Amino acid sequence: MIKRSAILLAGLLALPALAAAAVQPVDNATLQKSATRACQRAERVLLGFAGECVASSIQRRVLSGDVAEYSFDIRTGAGPYDVIGIHRVVRESAPFQPVKTDQAVLAAHGDIWGFDAAFVSNPAQNLPVFLAQNGVDVWGIDFRWTRVPATETDFSSFRNWGVETDARDLYVALGVARAVRLYTGNGFDSIHLLGWSRGGIISYAYLNAETQFPGGFTNVTGFIPVDIYLKTDVPELQKGACDRAAAGRVELGNGNFASQNGVLVSTLGFLALTAPNDPSPVPLFPGFTNRQAALFVGEATFALANPVPFYHFTGGTFDANGLPSGLLYTDETSFFQFELGASPFQPLLEIVESDVAACDNPNDGVAFDDHLGEIDVPVLYVGAGGGFGEFGVYTTTLLGSTDVTTHIVDLTPDEARLFDYGHADLFLADDAQTRVWQPILSWIQAH
Repeated sequence: MIKRSAILLAGLLALPALAAAAVQPVDNATLQKSATRACQRAERVLLGFAGECVASSIQRRVLSGDVAEYSFDIRTGAGPYDVIGIHRVVRESAPFQPVKTDQAVLAAHGDIWGFDAAFVSNPAQNLPVFLAQNGVDVWGIDFRWTRVPATETDFSSFRNWGVETDARDLYVALGVARAVRLYTGNGFDSIHLLGWSRGGIISYAYLNAETQFPGGFTNVTGFIPVDIYLKTDVPELQKGACDRAAAGRVELGNGNFASQNGVLVSTLGFLALTAPNDPSPVPLFPGFTNRQAALFVGEATFALANPVPFYHFTGGTFDANGLPSGLLYTDETSFFQFELGASPFQPLLEIVESDVAACDNPNDGVAFDDHLGEIDVPVLYVGAGGGFGEFGVYTTTLLGSTDVTTHIVDLTPDEARLFDYGHADLFLADDAQTRVWQPILSWIQAH
């Protein structure tokens, strides 16, 4: 899947340059140079890059207090959308002076939302800021499909953009993060990887490939899959995955390469924020107001996508007519802003491949699950009772890891799962800091 050069000499020749860069003062020019040098050919053998790798100008914004976010793009190919986004959220001692840290984590987003929309939709109160305030260097990726604009009509490039495409891009992001940390005085240690939702599947695929890397070439020291499964031992869920995979393959065969769910979700968020009480113009929601339609996607997500029973983004309430009436854990405006940030398009292939893996037919044709038993890094599985919850634990039992911790936010009985903590409540809920973020921080600090 991800090809690694066995020629170690070039990597060894790069070490003096890496060490020299590490002692340079940290400013915008140095950060720019660090990201670009991480992509240079001589050092790519050490870091494992493939294809083009060219860094763009770094942007900085203050998120909260002394915590800032740096963002830049990495071009990974010649196509118009062969570009991934890299983010770093970290405390500063002064502008462009990140505080040195021992702990680092890279967060991989899931369907529809890129890094900022998924994890930093509220700039002042979010997981990356919380971790950074507590001494963790937080990195993130925007997968290449998040950069495709709503005006695009040609999705031929999506034809071959599957799980392994995003896994390769994740590989580049991890290498760049480690290189920049080295160049800015934080050392070259491996870092933790957090994958939420589809980002968890992509992370499993990446770690599956990393088991085949030569010794000393691995990037990840610990893994935090958040509310997702790659495999399931529940027959009904397996059958559902098989059915979705079959239907998806028909769509691909008909030339439909892009999921446009992001267009719908972003539209609903916009309408809920700008005209909440107007009738929804979206045909899927006859008789709904814009507010109710946007809430429905959060409270009753299973009506649109049902990987597990009663799957929902946000726990909520319903009125006597069964219409959404409010959220239980997350502020409404925060959720609508979260919806608004959705990226328009996503490759259908990676969605289909994920279902193929969960279907678990031995002749399915995917290879990113062939070495799960060789993954041996420490694991923290985080789940939501109203999301994948306990269904995500099974995949961790297939790994070779001996250090596996499970943390599921489960607030209601099984028969009331509809009202439990949801898939996005893990990052958006008012009490997420105590229920979710602090356990993640404690695990990182212990590992």
